[in-house]
Amino acid sequence: MAEKYDVTIFGATGFTGKLILDEVIKTAPKTSFPEQKPIRVAIAGRSREKLEQLVAGLPTTGEGAGNIQVDVIVADAQDEGSMRDMCRVSKVVIAAAGPFRFMGEAVVKACIQEGAHYVDITGEPEFFEGMVLKYHEQAKKEQVSIVHVCGFDSIPADMGVLYTKRQLEKNHNALPSTIEMFFKLHIAGNSGFGGHFATYASAVHGFGSAGLLRQLRKTANRPQIPKVGPSLIVNPKPHWVSKVAAYTIPFFFADPSVIRLSQQLVLQDKDLQSSQSPPVQFSAYICIPTFKALAMAIFASTAFGLLAKYEAGRRFLLKHPRLFTLGTFSHDGPTKQQLAETSFSETFYAQGYSKELRDKHPNPEDLRRVQPDVSLVTSVSGPEPGYVATPKMVVQAAYTLLKQKNKVPNGVLTPAVAFARTDLIDRLQEQGIIFSTVVKN
Repeated sequence: MAEKYDVTIFGATGFTGKLILDEVIKTAPKTSFPEQKPIRVAIAGRSREKLEQLVAGLPTTGEGAGNIQVDVIVADAQDEGSMRDMCRVSKVVIAAAGPFRFMGEAVVKACIQEGAHYVDITGEPEFFEGMVLKYHEQAKKEQVSIVHVCGFDSIPADMGVLYTKRQLEKNHNALPSTIEMFFKLHIAGNSGFGGHFATYASAVHGFGSAGLLRQLRKTANRPQIPKVGPSLIVNPKPHWVSKVAAYTIPFFFADPSVIRLSQQLVLQDKDLQSSQSPPVQFSAYICIPTFKALAMAIFASTAFGLLAKYEAGRRFLLKHPRLFTLGTFSHDGPTKQQLAETSFSETFYAQGYSKELRDKHPNPEDLRRVQPDVSLVTSVSGPEPGYVATPKMVVQAAYTLLKQKNKVPNGVLTPAVAFARTDLIDRLQEQGIIFSTVVKN
């Protein structure tokens, strides 16, 4: 049997798939892999012609150019045999073809059947929570790691919460209680923020399937996350928050779902508990700098949410991405200038209980009536989140599976559960995704 490909990128001819391939070409020559052999890379998708055109158009000069051979695999999510053939010759599959609710399960299933590990860039809770429910035990049995949300959704938040909890424990011997996350998008120039239609389409279908997600969670019947200390108050209304100098609205993307799922996975699976910190109460907000921007965001999100409930409304939304995102999302995607001028930060405000206070109140119920006495502020920051940081994150997640699989549990997992014992955070730091402690108290 021919030697397997170290990394296969499924969906490589898509907008983000091409960026992921570029990232592999740039970083693989500088990365040491087991047995010190050159990395073997393949790209996969439905159209051989498009795949071969992509390979033919790869740069011959510049960082990493010419150092890696890229092979082509024809694989169609609608053809189970082709998917299994792809996974059979792959060590790690990077799934970049979405919307994942339509394209994702075929890849997950084939990876488990053929023993290939998997990372993806989904941000669709209905998809990844469904995969946990359906395939977690089977993946464990086959000794396969399926790791969802390894892009901006949701490595910064999920690994950021893990990092923050560990900083509380390390610096103060504190028991974590609550973490509030505030997300900011930073625009350095006048070009604005841009997004690609594929990302927008996933959001449309995600908002439209909220009822299905509620039913899925009811079926899964996952454990309640225990509370340490008083209940964290979540403000669902737009409001000004002085400590971040911005208006805020609840974070309506995948991160809260991922943080909750990470903690539930650990609670329900004893095999995952040894490397994890105690659960925390978590809330997340999006920061909006001006009242005008806040009003525009409320108008757009309200219209978006109402239309996404209905099939005809979803068709209308998909037909007019620029209209309903105030010009942000398009089939063209962001310009190079937009990517260069955009960055992100997520700030985590954490509280916990010192050992001294826990000794005074050894009964967990007593802590419910006592305010935390330890606070900490941490940050995760990096370049443009969707199309610069995301390829960096998912590629480093794939490399971590290749290099440290012995430290990654088997099953269908989130990043914090999968990579808790690995050096992924250090690897991300080297790529400009910075984890730091801002304020200690």
